Amino acid sequence: MLSLLLSRNFMPLDVVRRSGSMLWLKSLGAAVCLLMTGCVGMHQGSFTAVPDDQSERVLESLRLKETAIRQLRGLFQASVSGAGIPFSQRFNGMMSYDSPDRVHLRGFLRFGVPMMDFHREGNAYTLYFPAENETITGQVNGPPTQTQWDQTVQLSVRALDAVLGKISSVSQGEIRVLKGETHYRLDMADRLETDQATQQELLVRAWVDTQTLALTEIEYRRATDDEVLVSVQCEDYRTVTESVVSDLASIQLPFVVTATDHRSNGGSITLTFQEFVLNAA
Repeated sequence: MLSLLLSRNFMPLDVVRRSGSMLWLKSLGAAVCLLMTGCVGMHQGSFTAVPDDQSERVLESLRLKETAIRQLRGLFQASVSGAGIPFSQRFNGMMSYDSPDRVHLRGFLRFGVPMMDFHREGNAYTLYFPAENETITGQVNGPPTQTQWDQTVQLSVRALDAVLGKISSVSQGEIRVLKGETHYRLDMADRLETDQATQQELLVRAWVDTQTLALTEIEYRRATDDEVLVSVQCEDYRTVTESVVSDLASIQLPFVVTATDHRSNGGSITLTFQEFVLNAA
């Protein structure tokens, strides 16, 4: 709340009101802008290229995390909303992952009532809804199937890839690494992804914390004008200990991941994990 202190050199009351109103409107506009963009563009400041050995240290840390996760099981609560998503609600779920790209997700309503069953095997996926006895099939990296679930599937896949440390081109291709005050910026220079809804080419940019080398955000930017269309934010990193004895011992994983489509018909999915089991025997 703003307080106006009047003195002997005070302004007329109508001027004060107009000035206060304009300041309030500017502040409100800035807040609305941040909310609408999902904090896109929060990484401000100057960035400079890093030496090759420092660049390789950052990339190798990401590669090691991805290759270290052979199996991952998790319990989570999902929150989904937005114009491009068929339903807006919270539900509980179970995740099962086996390297390199086998995923099984199960969602439950209250009292353990099954609501959906998602299987991914390589590039193909199957989404089953028990209540309607409906099955939807498609490809993760293929033409859209033009169903109301296309965007939900894509956001879910991007969110899970962030949990697993899977970033486009980290294992292949040229990556430009820049350093700012708090984050490294990774620009995937020579490999474009395709937005399945619009078939537009997307540039991939990732943000990595300079202190912990934890992945904090992935942005999918339209190649023609660099606008952020989809972003994935990773938060609340915690140590997860491997369930079998090995050289890995433990790994840092994000317990909160939010994938957001910033377009007018977009939506968002937040996965809040309660537990992970890493590389179970």
